[in-house]
Amino acid sequence: MNPFKLISGLLLFISIGAAFGQPININWPEVKDSINLVDTHSRPVEFQNKQVFSFPGIGVGVRNDFTSARLNKLVQVNDSTLSGWITPENFPINMSPWYAFKIWADTEKDIYIRLNYKHGRHRYIPRLSKDGQNWAQMDLADLYTGMEDTTGFFKLHINPDTLWVSGQEIMSSASAYQWIESLTEKPFIKSHVFGKSTQGRSLKAISISESDGSNLLVLLSRQHPPELTGYKEMISFVETIAGESRMAKKFRKNFKVLVVPMVNPDGVDNGHWRHCAGGVDLNRDWRHFNQPETYAFRKFILEEIEKTNAQVRYGIDFHSTYIDLFYINPKDSLQLDKGISMTFINAINKKMPDNPFEPVPSGIEGQNSSNWFLHELGVEAITYEVGDNTDREVIRKRGEIAALALMKILRKKYK
Repeated sequence: MNPFKLISGLLLFISIGAAFGQPININWPEVKDSINLVDTHSRPVEFQNKQVFSFPGIGVGVRNDFTSARLNKLVQVNDSTLSGWITPENFPINMSPWYAFKIWADTEKDIYIRLNYKHGRHRYIPRLSKDGQNWAQMDLADLYTGMEDTTGFFKLHINPDTLWVSGQEIMSSASAYQWIESLTEKPFIKSHVFGKSTQGRSLKAISISESDGSNLLVLLSRQHPPELTGYKEMISFVETIAGESRMAKKFRKNFKVLVVPMVNPDGVDNGHWRHCAGGVDLNRDWRHFNQPETYAFRKFILEEIEKTNAQVRYGIDFHSTYIDLFYINPKDSLQLDKGISMTFINAINKKMPDNPFEPVPSGIEGQNSSNWFLHELGVEAITYEVGDNTDREVIRKRGEIAALALMKILRKKYK
């Protein structure tokens, strides 16, 4: 670890610690399982050395000096193979190693890449792009490693044009903020800056409404940087609510929708596996709110509730995992007449029987977002997980179907 970067990181965390060190008391149930006791005070992270790796003997160049890149070290093994190391921002950490780099060659050739995951196992099938905007999954014939292997090994066809290689599509905080600005061209959509991240990036939200704001639907995404499929489904979901369908127009007359599309911009832009710049998993910081991102989000939502004497009716946190599933609050933990989540999931699955979500009950002790909705706001919430390799057209279509289904359910219940 670079000593200078370690010292700089420590000073950064000390400087923000005082601001978010005040205890927040939420009526949380007794935590019986130690796995649910997570210390979310800031811890040092190791930032990458941004650089260009040059291999003149074989005429190949590789770089990681761009937003959301991740490639910690790279060496030449032989005339056709490069070996790299993908190291997490700190440890312990979830087994979801993120990688992203650019590569080119003086002449057209094949090159073999071995990625060695420190504290991790292979999860993401490489996605390739020529421009950083349009992406396609690698031909599986060029991938020689299996899921859960401790290394990733694959072949790339390269030439003088730069090839982008990444675990998933790269969508930085800048792209999220551009998306926000495009939506605010509509008169019923407003953007909000509700705080700053550890590294000073703006935390942005949008509000969608043509109502008095007394009924709230709250959506959030990108707590975990690599989880692009959930983010993409969130985009389709939100654009449907902001769209011109009869259901969307009626829904906006009854509901205000608050959306935070990128809760963890520092982690996204630094190419982190899982954590924020404070070195912790933000989706474990919903009980004590030690990090500026979760602290600011909670303050923003509570102020919105107070402003119009509003009530949050439902919450969704978009994520990605190996398969499509919903983590739902256990039925017996909800003091509600009828649960929304199973009605919601059944409505989606009826329309998308070939790409269904699996409902998975989650515990109520964990310090995650859905449990915060439950314990502090007293409402149902789900963790909406989209499979890493779910077809992108399915994601677009299902996000639209899911939004229409939930709008119908909520209008019927709270009209």
